[in-house]
Amino acid sequence: MSEYIPYFIVGYSIVSLILLKHPTLLHKKKGTKFVRLIAHRGGAAEGYENTLPTYQRAVERGAEMIELDVQLSKDKSVVVAHDNDLSRLCGNKQFISDTNYSDLPVIQNSIPIDFNPGEYYSQQAETTECRKFTLLESVLLQFPNTQINIDIKMENPDLVKAVNKIVCDNKAEERCVWGSFSGTTTDMCYRENPRIGLFFSAPRMLKLLILFYTGLLPFVPLRETHFEIPMLSIFLKHKFARDDCSISFGKLPRAILMICDFLLFRPSLIRHLASRGIPTYVWVLNEESEFRRALSAGAAGIMTDYPSKLKLFTMKL
Repeated sequence: MSEYIPYFIVGYSIVSLILLKHPTLLHKKKGTKFVRLIAHRGGAAEGYENTLPTYQRAVERGAEMIELDVQLSKDKSVVVAHDNDLSRLCGNKQFISDTNYSDLPVIQNSIPIDFNPGEYYSQQAETTECRKFTLLESVLLQFPNTQINIDIKMENPDLVKAVNKIVCDNKAEERCVWGSFSGTTTDMCYRENPRIGLFFSAPRMLKLLILFYTGLLPFVPLRETHFEIPMLSIFLKHKFARDDCSISFGKLPRAILMICDFLLFRPSLIRHLASRGIPTYVWVLNEESEFRRALSAGAAGIMTDYPSKLKLFTMKL
């Protein structure tokens, strides 16, 4: 039997390559709508993050999708906020999960921009009303024609169920995508409602890469509808190594970042997923050189803290 192994390897490689380029021969293409401009937290460098006025500004500047984060308050309200601990946003040690929504403080006047360490957003002219936390339902109601990217920040089945109810009540399943870096949380999302778009969790992303580099990916069905990845090379910049930087990627050894960036950011992988109806969205990019690299590699869209900057860049293409 051993004499047939080389023939099997050659045959397997040829079929894998054909399906890599033409995956719809085996898989039905997903109906995901691709977008280019995604406002990270609504555009955290152009407004108070995750607030309705900031989302409104981003949509007016051309954002086709709003990326946001959700927490569950003490009274079971789905609050739009990246941090459960309000130290960064409000300047005091308080947790959303321990506070009723109506008792949440307003965001302080000056807050750090996580993906631009050392920089702060502050606007003296904006009123207190512009610094209030909002609810997921309010976002869905105010922006009925905008795609919403929901990052579930707590490993909590009650939060997953509450988000699903809000999305379904607002008939927004087809324009929402949800999930988490956590595999456990993302699995909960999929079990709760497989009709809502789903992005890859960290464990599923690792599995995807293993399948891709072994040639097995073209044969395997995928439940996810969105491939949302970091451009790890941006974390080689010295600003991400600052002690006050909250992004953990910046603390990784440079060699690890470079290797992982190479393995993750492959145009052939991005093209294959796009052919299967799965867009690649890259986060969080804030410089033109980063925009250029992402789009050159075939990424469908970019998450940015500067929606107006990305809009101007795409207009020049």
